[in-house]
Amino acid sequence: MDIDSLKVPPDKLTVRCDPDSLGFETTEELEPLEGTVGQDRAVRALEFGLGIDAPGYNIYVVGYPGTGRTTTLTSFLRRATRERPAPDDWCYVHNFHEPLQPLAVRLPAGMGRQLVQDMDELIEDCARDMPGAFETEEYRDRVEEAVKEVQERKETITNGIEQAARRQGFIVQPSPTGIITTPLKDGKPLSGEEYSQLPDDEREAFRTRSDELQEFINQQLVELRRSEREGVRRRAQVDKDVALGVIEPTFIELRDRYKDVPELSHYLEDVREDIGVRVDDFRTRAEQQPRQSGEAGGHAVREPTDDDPFLRYKVNVLVDNSATEGAPVIFEYSPTYYNLFGRIEYRPRYGTAGTDLTMIRPGAIHTANGGYLAVQAKDLLANPMVWETLKRVLRSGEARIENIGEQFSPIPTSTLRPEPVPVNVKIVLIGTPMLFSLLQRSDEDFRKFFKVKADFDMSMERTPENTRFYASFVCNQRRDSNVRHFHKTAVARLVDYASRLVEHQGRLTTRFIDVADLITEADHWAGKDGNSAVVMGDHVTRAIEEKVYRSNLTEERLQQLFDDGTILIDTDGAVVGQINGMSVLDMGDYAFGRPMRITARSSPGRGQMASIDREAQMTGRTHNKGFLILSGYLMGKYGRDKPLSFRSSIGFEQSYDEVEGDSASSAELYVLLSSLADIPINQGIAVTGSVNQHGEIQAIGGAIYKIEGYYDVCKAKGLTGRQGVIIPRDNVKNLVLRDDVVQAVQDGRFHIYAVKSVEEGIEVLTGVPSGDPGGNGDYPEGTLNHAINQRLEEMAVAARRMAGRDGDEDDGTASDG
Repeated sequence: MDIDSLKVPPDKLTVRCDPDSLGFETTEELEPLEGTVGQDRAVRALEFGLGIDAPGYNIYVVGYPGTGRTTTLTSFLRRATRERPAPDDWCYVHNFHEPLQPLAVRLPAGMGRQLVQDMDELIEDCARDMPGAFETEEYRDRVEEAVKEVQERKETITNGIEQAARRQGFIVQPSPTGIITTPLKDGKPLSGEEYSQLPDDEREAFRTRSDELQEFINQQLVELRRSEREGVRRRAQVDKDVALGVIEPTFIELRDRYKDVPELSHYLEDVREDIGVRVDDFRTRAEQQPRQSGEAGGHAVREPTDDDPFLRYKVNVLVDNSATEGAPVIFEYSPTYYNLFGRIEYRPRYGTAGTDLTMIRPGAIHTANGGYLAVQAKDLLANPMVWETLKRVLRSGEARIENIGEQFSPIPTSTLRPEPVPVNVKIVLIGTPMLFSLLQRSDEDFRKFFKVKADFDMSMERTPENTRFYASFVCNQRRDSNVRHFHKTAVARLVDYASRLVEHQGRLTTRFIDVADLITEADHWAGKDGNSAVVMGDHVTRAIEEKVYRSNLTEERLQQLFDDGTILIDTDGAVVGQINGMSVLDMGDYAFGRPMRITARSSPGRGQMASIDREAQMTGRTHNKGFLILSGYLMGKYGRDKPLSFRSSIGFEQSYDEVEGDSASSAELYVLLSSLADIPINQGIAVTGSVNQHGEIQAIGGAIYKIEGYYDVCKAKGLTGRQGVIIPRDNVKNLVLRDDVVQAVQDGRFHIYAVKSVEEGIEVLTGVPSGDPGGNGDYPEGTLNHAINQRLEEMAVAARRMAGRDGDEDDGTASDG
């Protein structure tokens, strides 16, 4: 095999954006771009979710912060609202039949304010005009006429009682306790002393007549009270007729204005009847004394007549869409229970707390009714009861305003219970893929209520269109953050950096928060450089370097340990059973590569392979899986016709943290093969890549950091021209390397080999051909596979000898590992 054919040429190590291909000198020639490019899948999902009007088709926007998900969503929502009419207003009015249950009334947009004004004017008109109506001569004549018959009936009853008393020998006198009868003798009333001196038979006669008279009087008093009530009723009817006569023209106008709102027509009729009943509230301008109507749990519920006799006629506009253009779009950034679902407020009063219908406050679910409500899923789930209440709203299609404490109180409270408001709102949750997956698995209702997933990718294709979009994105930043315009070299450098962030030559990152930060920092360094006109490519490069410098302290300290020999890494020579692997350390805001030595030792045994780190419980499940694959490769490669009688141990030297991932499995296999074949490995070549049981080298992550990390160690120890790395061939497209690494490869001082199989990699490492089996299955002499087979046979003989068995007997004790 030609080893040079495995080398990756310098032009494959990175992709450079040609500034001249951008078609402008500076971004001053461009216009800011509205919208998002490169998120076609998410855009189509949003178009579908916002366009479909069916239950359960709410939207979950999946993506990481900074990927443009909120910006794109805002743009789409603005566009969608223009195509829909403004929703209706919602008001709460007094329920004259159930005072503690205010009624919810739907009105056309803008009519809520009109209703408030009309009701205020109605009460003002009543308070102004009605007192005068009760002071006229006509009113007094109507009252006199209405009660005349009743007065005559009362006089008849009173005269009848007096006449009956005279006939029985008594006179009657009214008292606070009723009517008192006093006996007469010789036409004169008897005193108590005179009555007691009467003979017994005469007193008994008086007592008998008195009882009969009292029974008659009681019957007449019932009729008298009935007449009095009739008089009160007739006078109240006159008052009502007078009052309604005053307000009837206004009500005719109101009924005509709101004739298309049936609920309001019923309400206005109730108001009219109530004003007719409560004439006394209008015929006097004296302040009404407050009265408490009930008390429970420390909350005294105030009927609307407590502090203000006219409060019962007030209208509470819960949702006012008079100024709304199109459907409402609400982004609720603090989705607490009350912010979303509304609340009933209380005001301190006499040591308790009182409330009324004017103190009912809406939540975002009400203000977004008929439109769209966008909420961060993480914030929503972090607030108690919000998620379950939201599901109840979506399930029932109505939003009920009730305070949290009242829901769990074991004692019924005499508080307001406003009528629920029907809601038709599209909920848009914004969250990460992990949270989406968690809700899918743990909440059985989630799929029922959120059927549309808009998935925002972390990257997009590196096309000329998207490259130009990056230039327009700079224009957006210029407009929004007042940064300098970028020269075409700066935009080109920005595009290259965007590919590096996603570790792919053919893609660009969509985490624009990182790009925006780089734009801001490059503008800063342009200012420090005295360049007040435009940002150049060198300024972007410096911003990247300074960003690295602020975060790579750990990398520098680790590099010092390589330099002074504290961490053992050989970058020259050849050693049996020793190889340089590569790993990535992620510090959160910064990631870098770290080479580490991997060693292997082998001896006769029973096909046992031990990972020192695994035995010490310092490895993760993925790494353990990768290690176990090695035994499958050895069994299929060398154990088809014989047991594998060896024992090997593999360990990561000077590794004190948990080893995770399978990207070192190929390095472990190479060092094991070197140990079995007793053939040295070139220490100047480091290895990364995972392997499967067929010996195919598979792609891994973090390739650029691993390469650059090993290059830095080799550079510090001195580049010899024999150093380099082996990577999976499928990772070549992921190489967006630093300029100094690319230059070293171009100068032949550092090499990058892309391999597809173990055989290709081991030949690069040892310089010995791996060898293909002949017709009889044997490998040619002078090949690595021949050396391994020969060594395995020697180990098998040694193992049988140590077991005390005959050399020609196959004891069958070896396992396949």
